[in-house]
Amino acid sequence: MPRRLAPLFLAALVSVSAGAVTFSAPPAAHAQQVQRIAAVVNDEIISVRDLRNRIEMVIVTSELPRTNETAQRLAPQVLRNLIDEQLQMQEADRLSVTISDSEMERARSDLEARNGLRPGQFHDFVTQLGIDPGTVERQLRSNLLWSKLVQRRFASQVEISAEEVEETRARLAADVGKEQKRVSEILLTIDDPTKENDIVQLANRLVEQLRGGASFGSVARQFSQAANANVGGDIGWVLSDQLAPELADAVSAMSVGEVSDPIRTIVGYHILQVSDTRVLAKPDPAQTELRLSQVFLPVRPSDNAEQRRTQTEAVRSVTAQATSCEQLATLAQEAGSPVAADLGSSRLGALPENLRVQVAELQVGQKTDPIDLPNGVMAVMVCERSDPESNLPEPAQIRRQLENQRFEVLAQRYLRDLRQAAFIETRV
Repeated sequence: MPRRLAPLFLAALVSVSAGAVTFSAPPAAHAQQVQRIAAVVNDEIISVRDLRNRIEMVIVTSELPRTNETAQRLAPQVLRNLIDEQLQMQEADRLSVTISDSEMERARSDLEARNGLRPGQFHDFVTQLGIDPGTVERQLRSNLLWSKLVQRRFASQVEISAEEVEETRARLAADVGKEQKRVSEILLTIDDPTKENDIVQLANRLVEQLRGGASFGSVARQFSQAANANVGGDIGWVLSDQLAPELADAVSAMSVGEVSDPIRTIVGYHILQVSDTRVLAKPDPAQTELRLSQVFLPVRPSDNAEQRRTQTEAVRSVTAQATSCEQLATLAQEAGSPVAADLGSSRLGALPENLRVQVAELQVGQKTDPIDLPNGVMAVMVCERSDPESNLPEPAQIRRQLENQRFEVLAQRYLRDLRQAAFIETRV
């Protein structure tokens, strides 16, 4: 929740009337509206005040325009999100899943850290933004409950074998050199085909706001129905062919920072953003760290070709005898080298081109041939070498990614079943 948005929300509150959301309702009307029922979920209600407060929070945290039109258009999706949260909390209560005070405190601390706040500033910060702290607390608690419930319910069904991890890593290794993109998504599911037009309209409005500068991560946290919504919709680094064909086609054509049009798949509408690109598991050789030792013998401008050949052979003799950088330093001094042997550490890409070419493939203990310089002859030995690591994910990372993917599928089905079995009545 960016600090710069705070001044925008020192004005009037949002209210709901006859199914529409407006700003600056008259006090008497406001008092009546907040007592109304926005929805009934089984035997519990969601009040118009709950809806009004959540719309405020969504507009602030998603950096959307604070207008009556924005509030009215958001209301149906925000109400749906509140209904889903109510179902999730009811199911957690039925199965005796609870969140402790310490877990809630950690969630507040994470929120503070994410916004650059000092510990304990949570309440004052959201209040200053014009958001009811209880609204944020409700969403935090709902997210924690649902995550714990899904983990507990499906842990036995989400077991990733070592063979699956190795197969995934082998496929990635086979794709070395291909371009990866870091992708985030917003997923709007379609459980009721009669509501698809509403979902399309919402998706198009979100794309418009995202392309206008709204924060993708914040919008994803509030609207996405994918399991990765709580991390701003981040899918991670992917190759295009790892995605569904419809998504792969879009991602392959997208550049960094671009937001896609809504993309229809079997589960709903996806909005994608590419935040970065890289080449899979192809380290940059220029980032190799080297520590070098040298032998250098000078050649004066007035010296003839024979004198240069003599110095070249002397350098060759030193490197032929040296078996370590320490020995090279001693032999270089004995041969009359006027400079220190230790060249220190540097990245390969920072070395002069003639030296970079010579040492690029050398391993520790190996030496170059004599190198002609305008003022002398030199040779170097590699004392230490640290190559950049492959960006192939470690097995533990792959396991977590596969687990998250399975949990996401199961969570979606679970919530769909809860919706189908519930009594839900909307009144605004």
